[in-house]
Amino acid sequence: MVGDSMVGFPINFHVNAGHSVLKHPLYLKWNIRTIEYIIDNKATLKTDIKAVMATNENMPVLWYLTSLYRIVNVLA
Repeated sequence: MVGDSMVGFPINFHVNAGHSVLKHPLYLKWNIRTIEYIIDNKATLKTDIKAVMATNENMPVLWYLTSLYRIVNVLA
């Protein structure tokens, strides 16, 4: 698929412009929030992660959400 390649680094999340994850409802929910907000709402983020089905199609959004979760754990 054009625009759906993913690049992974040990802890960082990055996708090319146009990747389908950029339109996922959970990506859209969390990408507008500051890290401070996410730290304060870490339990909600964890609930969202646990509600995602572990399918191949959902791996990009799980990667994004778990990257956020790791970041807030480091900073909290």
